[in-house]
Amino acid sequence: MKIGLNFILIVCSLFTLPEEVMAEEDYVFGLRRAQYLLNGTRPTERDFAIGSGDRSSYEQKIRSLINDPNFYDAMMRYHERMLGVGLPLEYIDELLREDIDNKTNKFASITCERLGGANGRFRCFWTSNAETDRSGGCPLAWEEAASVFWYPGIVAWVCPSIVKACGHDLSNCFVNYSDEDEARNSELGTTEVFDSRFAVIHSLSRQSAGIATAIVIENYPYTKILEPGLTAIDGAIAHFYRQNHHFKIDGLQLNEEILEFAKNMPLTDVRYRLFKTTEYDYASAGVLTTFGFLRRYDKNRTRANQLYERLLCKQFTSELPAVFPQDPGNLRIAPGCSDCHSVLDPLADFFLAWGEEGDLYIGGSNQVSTQFSEAGCSGDSVATLGQCLQQNQGFATCQVHHVWEWLMGRQFYSSEDTLRAELTKYFIGTNFSMKELIFAVATHPAFVERSRGDAEVTDPLSEPPLGQLPGEQEVVCDQDSYSYDADIASLSDQLCGSCHGSGTSLELATESDWQTWASAAIDSMGVRRMPRGSPDWDVVTQFRDKVICWSRGS
Repeated sequence: MKIGLNFILIVCSLFTLPEEVMAEEDYVFGLRRAQYLLNGTRPTERDFAIGSGDRSSYEQKIRSLINDPNFYDAMMRYHERMLGVGLPLEYIDELLREDIDNKTNKFASITCERLGGANGRFRCFWTSNAETDRSGGCPLAWEEAASVFWYPGIVAWVCPSIVKACGHDLSNCFVNYSDEDEARNSELGTTEVFDSRFAVIHSLSRQSAGIATAIVIENYPYTKILEPGLTAIDGAIAHFYRQNHHFKIDGLQLNEEILEFAKNMPLTDVRYRLFKTTEYDYASAGVLTTFGFLRRYDKNRTRANQLYERLLCKQFTSELPAVFPQDPGNLRIAPGCSDCHSVLDPLADFFLAWGEEGDLYIGGSNQVSTQFSEAGCSGDSVATLGQCLQQNQGFATCQVHHVWEWLMGRQFYSSEDTLRAELTKYFIGTNFSMKELIFAVATHPAFVERSRGDAEVTDPLSEPPLGQLPGEQEVVCDQDSYSYDADIASLSDQLCGSCHGSGTSLELATESDWQTWASAAIDSMGVRRMPRGSPDWDVVTQFRDKVICWSRGS
């Protein structure tokens, strides 16, 4: 990414601390810590010789660590901690059909092993027969050769029924394999006994982390982790999506474009690959609408709380009443509850389009108009919420918060308010480049000072403020008053009518519609997300300014 002179000056200002608080910089110490965090390795003598001589060589070394292939794994670990991972195996049961080929004793799972010693024949058979005759249900003479998707080069002998059900590379079935060392080559996931179901659960639980990590590696704006229609899959998830003969894939409401993409995904690919659909259902919003996030946090209030804490670095706090009433009634207004729930519950309503727990994909009819007042968001789905948060400076400051704590091993001190603000300004100025933010923190004097150490911060900096848009410019209104008919209606029809006319799902056809949705429209036009296509952006900007001025007086 090309960085302009103004951004370079900002970085330089980050390195300028008052002389009395400047500590001696120790690049050997800094490199040891940075290389472990960014690459998961320890520096060699050669690394120290190249990267710890002076500030210039240290900065070059940090840049090389960020561009190293090992940086992917470091980012996955970071995002797993930041976004949360983990799904019990039984969560996959809700997607399994009750029978395969009308036989309840198998669910498209095969067991493969080498029979007769190291040089014996490599065979795969139905798992249901593993404890009995270790056969695929046919005489040996009928067996035919098949390739093995998880370990290219191996020839497996299987019955025709297995080829028919599992495909010539056996990729349409879950696989159990007893040789851990050999199965490890697949990189699809290994337990004590290789089982591709574990690989699927592992990958689904980390899908949010995979989306965020892939965005960082590609150096896209980090706000895209909340992008509608954006997802990422690896080989195990591609394997899962291709099992339409024994999974209730239709219940996942997967876009056909994703299923087509999965067909061409190498099943042994352990890295998540980004994919953007042209259309999206159920209010897609990047990391917030992956199976792993929605199923791990399977209540709407829990989802709202996790979003509030993980993406905005804020926590709901309230003093509980000494005696909790048996039936507190409406928690949004109940004494002792309303301080949290007046914000939490409307925020949770953005997730109503998804449904909860085992009814995850049947909530579309429950959408309601709601708002997240602290962040200035209103709408009826998590897609609207995601777009709002992309534009909120609280989101940017929270990412600075997370990266600082990860690399420094501590939170910001309250005295570092200016530093956090400058890092946030720099992060926004680099078009939300996570690579540049990490570079700025890992090369900051506080990171490499000789006397530094990890510690609990007794006076932490306050939570990031919400409701402020990055780089928002004050609009000067050049008229004393604005009216809907004279200033809004005609341009509304021209710029918005094709998607938001009368009878569409989100109408912008009347003055009342605009009074409801003006704030969201202003934000979407401000970041050029709307209108779709290739409009004249000068005209859009002028229209946006008119909407702002009209809304102030309406």
